[in-house]
Amino acid sequence: MAAKPMTSEAIALTEKKMDMTLDDIIKMSKTNAAKPKKQRVSNRSQKFFNNVNPDNALKVRRFMDTRSSLRQGALARRRSNFQGNQFPLATEAAKKAAAAPIRSKAFNRSRPFNVNKPR
Repeated sequence: MAAKPMTSEAIALTEKKMDMTLDDIIKMSKTNAAKPKKQRVSNRSQKFFNNVNPDNALKVRRFMDTRSSLRQGALARRRSNFQGNQFPLATEAAKKAAAAPIRSKAFNRSRPFNVNKPR
């Protein structure tokens, strides 16, 4: 980050503080008369229009797209050095495991379970 160049006003204030006592500097820093509060910029960039038949899913999606967390996540993804194809075999196995059907055969309690049976 580049530091802002000091103005002559800031330099004069610093030189003035060099001659002051610590109590005077503390009193001066507590008074906010010199610095009025800046008004915050509104972050409502998009307005939702109420149509005759509002599409709630579209509104929710538009709202979620404006969320700062999603923007931060996209920025972090762009910044990171992780390429998605580093572990192709592992990702393929994970996809197959996720897509595999759940056991269709009902578990029979009366039949003994063989631990040594190969899968």
